[in-house]
Parts: sequence; structure tokens; C-alpha cells
Amino acid sequence: MEALSRLLDGPHGDLRRRILKILSERRFAYPQGLPRDEYRELVLKWCRALAREGLGGLGYPAEFGGQGDPAAGIVAFQTIAFHDLSLVVKFGVQFGLFGGAIANLGTERHHVRYLPKVASLALPGCFAMTETGHGSNVRDIRTTARYDPKSRGFVVHTPNAEDRKDYIGNAALHGRTAVVFAQLEVDGERHGVHALVVPIRDARGNHRPGVRIEDCGDKLGLNGVDNGRIRFDHVRVPRTALLNRFGDVGPDGTYSSPIPDPSKRFFTMLGTLVQGRVSIAAASVSASQSALAIAVRYGLR
Repeated sequence: MEALSRLLDGPHGDLRRRILKILSERRFAYPQGLPRDEYRELVLKWCRALAREGLGGLGYPAEFGGQGDPAAGIVAFQTIAFHDLSLVVKFGVQFGLFGGAIANLGTERHHVRYLPKVASLALPGCFAMTETGHGSNVRDIRTTARYDPKSRGFVVHTPNAEDRKDYIGNAALHGRTAVVFAQLEVDGERHGVHALVVPIRDARGNHRPGVRIEDCGDKLGLNGVDNGRIRFDHVRVPRTALLNRFGDVGPDGTYSSPIPDPSKRFFTMLGTLVQGRVSIAAASVSASQSALAIAVRYGLR
């Protein structure tokens, strides 16, 4: 049986077994019936514990607090799903979506500044892509990031209520910074969807000027995740906030990209985030295995 398990676990079997051992410790004891607010804080505590074990940045380059092994990150995500689905979602938002966007869409200046803090959870963050009125239609989101040549920075703005960022994990309580996807505008011309690093709370948890955050409240599931809605009212960020691997704006307001075609650039940017989709599929396998084990044990009573 042990030999079969090792075969099925594959090359990351040792990592999987290490994570399962960690999750079996008393600090990860699973209390039933916690109120929502206590559940959210417990899930954050668990995430911090996993970060201290070095599991947060498995896919990040080693020089920035990781191990440079994206496959290990997927294995960790899949294994954590055996314990608690709110935990795996919050873990994925912090280290996969938020950190992954910085790692894959940013350049060295972003990696140096942010990735070690993301991997250690010193900087809790969120991934602000989905909008109320546009769902998964990312190409047509309406949040804007207009370049202001006078201040040499961007002005991030939510034009209307339906353009707010919606159901964003980590936004309602714990996130201090967001990777915000917005339509990039330079000198009146749009260059498509780009991502920027935007602070949303200060160190004390207060909303930054121009940032409005609402709590999505109770849900039918995953109540350990603090989903929220975010609106931006002409929020200013520096030019260097733009994650500029596939598109950049110079100090003089000149836009440049290694991919001239806007459609190819858009799909290339989204393609770098595919690891998150693979991770969700992997976690669903763990959830199905758990459900099957519960059903079989119940049926054999």
C-alpha cells in the first residue's frame, strides 16, 4: 500500500507527506460551528503558519523567497484542500493569484520589492480582476488606470457601481494591497487591460484615501474567506506600480510593449495566470476524494 501511495504521489511525494503531517498537528485542529468572523481569523492564522513553513512561495524564484518550482505550488494547493476549502482558497489568493500576478506580470523591481513579503505573508494581498457588471469578461472590464504625465503616475478609477471589483478574496478584512486589472489609458488612447499594484489599506487596516471596501458577508460556503467589493475614486499610484513585463509607460508618457498586437498581448498576459486554473482543478480532486471517503465510511456503518 505504501509503495502504491508513493507511486501515485509522484516526484513531489515527500512534499505532499510533509504538508499532510503539518496539517495533522494540533495547531490545525478543525473546530466545528465557528462564527464567521472567528472562522476568518482562524483561516488567516493557518495561512500564516503555512507561510512560516516555507509553503507560500514554492513557485517563486529562490532569490525572492521561493523554490522556483511551480509544480510544487500546485501539489501544495491540492494537498491543503484535504484540510479545509476556505484555507486553500485564501492560500491560493495570497500566494497564487496575488503573488503569482506579481511574479508573472511584473519585472525585477516588483519581484525584489514584493515577493519576499508576499511569500512570508508580511504583505497580505488580493487579486482584483472580476467586476460586478462584467464577471469573467476581462477584456471589457471598465476600471481605468489613466497615466498623468504631470505627476508621472496613474489614476485608478471606478467609473460606475457596476464597475466595482466584486467578490475579491482577502479584500473585506485582511488584504493591504491589490493587483488591480484596469484599462490602461495614455494620452487619451487605450492600450487594453493591464495590472497595477495598488495599496488599499494602511498598516493599521484603515482604507487608503479614495478606496472604498465592502464586505460580501455570509455565503453558502467558504465563509472562512473574506470576500469583498472594492471601488476606487481617482486613486493615485506611481508609474512603477504598473506590472510592466508585457507593457510599460515611460516617464514621458510613451507606451511600449514587446507584443505590439493588443489581442496577442491580452491573451499572453492571461496565459501566465493559468497555474491558478490548474490548481483549482487539482483541489477539486482532493475535495472529491474526501467526499468519497466520507460516503464510504458512512455506508459501511
